[in-house]
Amino acid sequence: LASWDDREGDGPVGFERTFEGYPDHIIRPPFKKITQQDPSLQQKIAQYVAQVLGKRESEVKKRLPTPLFYAGKLRVCGGGDSFRTTAVTSRAATPQRKNCYVKYEVTFENREHSLIRVTGYGDLNKIFVLTLASDAFFTSLSSKTLILALITPWNTEGKDATLENTYLLSRRAPIVTDVRSLKAVVGLVPVGKRWGIVDRTAATSTRYFADMETWGGTSESETDMEEVDEFFYT
Repeated sequence: LASWDDREGDGPVGFERTFEGYPDHIIRPPFKKITQQDPSLQQKIAQYVAQVLGKRESEVKKRLPTPLFYAGKLRVCGGGDSFRTTAVTSRAATPQRKNCYVKYEVTFENREHSLIRVTGYGDLNKIFVLTLASDAFFTSLSSKTLILALITPWNTEGKDATLENTYLLSRRAPIVTDVRSLKAVVGLVPVGKRWGIVDRTAATSTRYFADMETWGGTSESETDMEEVDEFFYT
């Protein structure tokens, strides 16, 4: 089979889906319809949307619909990475070879009203689709369909693994962000009693951990892509 990069065109095929505003981000099976609201997830969505719109979190939460469905995988067109959520990552995969380990970038406004871009690493727990109501309250997001990600950030002491030795020290409380914040799949390598982060988005990252060649990424398996029984497609 041809790789994604070798195919003529790079859009969705089969059960894959994309949405307006996300031309390069293709969500992939398995999909699961969301039939019951998750209060914890709704809270984190409200935090994200409130930050984007500059609204009060409590006001956003009252107007939020329940997400439509979960997606197990995501790929980025044009030679980008393929991501898997923790729910569909193979248990047999070694700890350092999982496509649910991700690098992401988020931008926020500080107290001085300056935009700050933060690079982080974490576990990709969920990918889900949410359509906001046609409501002036949502301003630029009114009637928009969003593809969002639930990520558990890693505590790395704010370090960038492309610039210096960076370790997974602990895990923090999960956050929600847009899938367009996902930048790459990263790897973990054992360094003594710690896990070092391998970020291949910069060539300089190859010089840090002597044993990093033990991580080669996780290839996509087309055999488990079609495990769609009990899952929902629209």
